[in-house]
Parts: sequence; structure tokens; C-alpha cells
Amino acid sequence: MSTAEEISLLGFVNTPILVGDPEGCIVYANPSFRSRFCPNGDDLMGQALAMVFGGGAREVVLSALAAVLDRGETAKVQIREDGHGYLGLASPIEAEDDRVGVVMVLLEEPRVVDHVPRLVDELGEPLAEAIASFTTLGSEVNPLLRRSGRDAFEQGMRALEEAKATHRELNNVARGGKPTQGQFDVASAIERVSSRMKGGAAVEAGVELLVSRDLPEVTGTVAAFERLMGQLLRQRLDERKDGKPLTLLARRLEGHEGAGVLVSLVDVPDAARREATGLPPEAIVQGVAAMGGEAICFEDSAVGRVTSMRFAVANASA
Repeated sequence: MSTAEEISLLGFVNTPILVGDPEGCIVYANPSFRSRFCPNGDDLMGQALAMVFGGGAREVVLSALAAVLDRGETAKVQIREDGHGYLGLASPIEAEDDRVGVVMVLLEEPRVVDHVPRLVDELGEPLAEAIASFTTLGSEVNPLLRRSGRDAFEQGMRALEEAKATHRELNNVARGGKPTQGQFDVASAIERVSSRMKGGAAVEAGVELLVSRDLPEVTGTVAAFERLMGQLLRQRLDERKDGKPLTLLARRLEGHEGAGVLVSLVDVPDAARREATGLPPEAIVQGVAAMGGEAICFEDSAVGRVTSMRFAVANASA
């Protein structure tokens, strides 16, 4: 079957498909693509493939094209265009003179995404009521509570405030805004995580905190950091050698890569319990990366296993 015949068959596929030459210019766009991305009937032939898309989608497509045309790699694509989300794949194809062209296939994300703004609105009202109720109860009930009760009440209030901040961020993203990075105090966040784990495995294992009190604030979301830190602690506790404590350290870094804060968890794993690689769970690696940080792990026969997470200082001059 000839290339022309193969391309003509793409006209019957109800999935947006683009074919580009080795220079990244469009040589074919099937009817499904033209109807969704070019409703005005513009002629796409010869145009730069990435220029068909707008805003952030253009940057994503340009990055995918670089992977395909320069390195011959297949690249995943995730974009939003005119309120619709698309997941796609850009793959190399053989072109003239043994050079590489590109074919990009886009699949529309499930329409459930359209319900997110409504769900965010519905969540906002009960969340606001819960915070108002807690605030009112605080002035009336707090004086009557024992120390442990006051601590639990304050922890619940902090959790609601964190949920409010997360809801505000979710509301921004659900309406097309870009995610914004906040900043938080690492030392306080670590103490809260440790406090929540008291009374359980953390006490039994003896988690030792060596955290500097003069750490600068770092870039990221405190709720995300505490969730990731708690997940890592539980995973390392499950894998530890019986009776061996964990040590959690946090210190400031200075160097050619810029100022940062290094959070390290030191443990001695049981060979029969640890995962094959010993690396932190992928969700933690990705979560730290989403905050602009990096998670790495190495082992030493004397010290044990060290899992380190580096975060950028929110204000480099701090």
C-alpha cells in the first residue's frame, strides 16, 4: 500500500491526526483534526505544526517535536485547547532521504473534566462552614479542653486551613489558570508530620528529628509536602530492620546550584522487607519534582539508606 493510500485512510478515523515532514511542517491533517482545531476551514498545509496550537499547548507540542525530529523518540502529549483536554502521542515516521517525519494522534480526555469546576464550587461552601464552626467552637470550647484535646483541636484547625488553601488552588486550575507555587516553613511542616505519627509506629521505631530552626522557606505547597513526607516515613518504617531508629534531618544548602533546603531520612532497611530498588515510591519522586525539587536515594554499608529531597529556597536572597 502506498503512503498516499495510507494517509487517505486516516480520513475515516474519528481521532485527530496530524502528519508532519522532517522540518515539522504539516503535510496532512485528517478531517477530524480540522473540524476540532480549525473550524474556520483554514488551510494547514505547509504551516509549522506547533503553530496550529495556542498558549501552553504550543510549548508542549514544540517539546514533543524536538524529541521526535531531533532524537527519533516517541513523546507523550497532554494539552488543553478550547476548553477540551487531549492526551496524545507523537511518533517518528520514515520520510524522504531517510529522514524522520512525525505523526501525532490526539485522544480527547473523558468529559468528566468538565464537572470539576462545579464540584469545586460545591466543596467550597461546606469547607467554609466547617472553618467558621471550628472558629466559633474554639473560643467557647478550647478553654475547657485538656492539653491533648487542645492540641487535637488546633491540628484540626490547621488541617482545615490547609484544605482551604488547596481548594483555592484547585479552583484556580479548574478555571484554566496555571498552578501557583506557594512557600512554606519546612521545619514546622516536619514537626507536624512527626506529631501526627506519635502514638504509632513512629514512636516504636524512635524517629529522631535533627532539624535546624533557622531554615528559609521553600517553594511548594505545605499540604503536598506533609502528605509526601508522611507517605515516605510510613514506607521506610515498614521496611526498617527491627529495633533500628529513623533519623530525619533538614539543613540549608549553599552551592553553585543555588540556595536550597535538604531534607534527608536515614534508615537501616531489612533486606527481606525492602523493595528491590530501595528507591522512594514513584509518587514521592513525582510529587517532589512537581514542587521543583529532586528526590534521590543511596545506601552505605555503615550508615544505612539515605533518602534526600532537595527544595529550592522561595526567596534566593533569604
